Amino acid sequence: MKTLSLKRRIGLCVGLLMLIFICILSGIAYHEFREAMWRSMDITLQSDLQQISTFLLSRDLTDSRTQDEIVAFLNPSADWHKTEYQIWLYNTETNENTFFASNLDEPFSLEGFSPPPAGGFTLLDLEHNNEPYRVIWAVYQNEHEQIPKTFSLNVLIAVKSQNAYHETAEFVRVLVIAGILLVWAGFGLTEQFLRWGLRPVNELAEQMSRISHDNLANIKPEHTSLPAELTPFVTSWQAMLHRLSEAIEEQKRFTADAAHELKTPIALIKSTLQLAQSQKRSAEFYEQSISEALDDIDRLSHLVTQLLDLSRLENIGMAEDQEVFDVQPVIENVINFYKPLAEKKGQTFRQTLCSARILGEPSQINQLMMNLMDNAVKYAPPQTPITVTMTLSESAVSIAVHDEGGSISETDCRLLFNRFYRVQKARDRHSGGTGLGLAIAQKITELHHGRIHVQSSRQAGTVFVVTLPLTPSA
Repeated sequence: MKTLSLKRRIGLCVGLLMLIFICILSGIAYHEFREAMWRSMDITLQSDLQQISTFLLSRDLTDSRTQDEIVAFLNPSADWHKTEYQIWLYNTETNENTFFASNLDEPFSLEGFSPPPAGGFTLLDLEHNNEPYRVIWAVYQNEHEQIPKTFSLNVLIAVKSQNAYHETAEFVRVLVIAGILLVWAGFGLTEQFLRWGLRPVNELAEQMSRISHDNLANIKPEHTSLPAELTPFVTSWQAMLHRLSEAIEEQKRFTADAAHELKTPIALIKSTLQLAQSQKRSAEFYEQSISEALDDIDRLSHLVTQLLDLSRLENIGMAEDQEVFDVQPVIENVINFYKPLAEKKGQTFRQTLCSARILGEPSQINQLMMNLMDNAVKYAPPQTPITVTMTLSESAVSIAVHDEGGSISETDCRLLFNRFYRVQKARDRHSGGTGLGLAIAQKITELHHGRIHVQSSRQAGTVFVVTLPLTPSA
């Protein structure tokens, strides 16, 4: 099934709302029109009744000429208004009717209807010869001396309501046709208005269709007469393009750096083996070549491991089975692991630790601290101390790793956590590190909702500070 466009959906909604609105108004108009038609008939009947009753009550009903006068009086009215009438005397003692005057072949059937009180009238809807009539029925007390008091005068005037029904049906037909036209026009106009209103969106969509990874950085959204409602969308779009451009550029740099880092040890291994194979060498030369090749393989293996770790952190993030744990034992274990390596360089550890419970993954915090300790031991001068300090605040713990190494410039400090960035630019087997350790440390810190920064000066050395949030129960 084909999905409706936004213009069609909104148009249908507007058309439906208009249909409901028109139906409500049409219902009210139909009710008022019908009431007006019936009210008009009732007023006409009451006017005729007043004239007839005044005429009858002023005549002697026993006079033979009265009936002729009644017929002459009523027939013009009947022709003009298309009315029917019947006048009769009702004997309350015998329950018999004596018809006095009528223009009907047979009288109306009033069975089941109670007569109005004397001097009053009632309005009825009756059928006569399968035709609908609006009827007024009045009863008058007999005041003629020649007629016994047991008789009452009954006057019934009827007008066909077929015309009223016809006019009402025509009115309904007009309402239906007008409603259909209005709904159709509203649907069409809504689509046209929406097409005009969504023109800026179409322009932006056309520009977006021209975006590719090659021109992403050069795309600047252009729009004319942008509505205020679309300004946040365009702003977010521009920010998204900027983020995507930066991500793609970073991905390109990462691919190039990774290829270079992988290429270097492979080239070294190849050159070492080729040199050993070029001619016969001594056993000591072969042993040294194999040792150098194994060192390069270890470096290559370490680089691949760090690449996998960084990819896992970025794609998977923190494990779902997080736990609340004390970070102090983790730091102590890392310090104990690096003590033998530090002692070979004459370095010592100074530690001021305290208990601090955080929510996270202990293995990742262990990796974070090992990267920082490895960096400190590697670049701290021999015979100098490495200081590890923990400081608690109300909601966080700060872990500082300080060494007496040479100062790092502000520019390098800002770039130090980028992938493959190293202050030492030489990329050989003696440069040390892969340039991924601090990038991994920063990613782990971010996953634990913390922050990491570095400060460095020639006088004070270099200090890395990691701040992690404490658990509420800490």
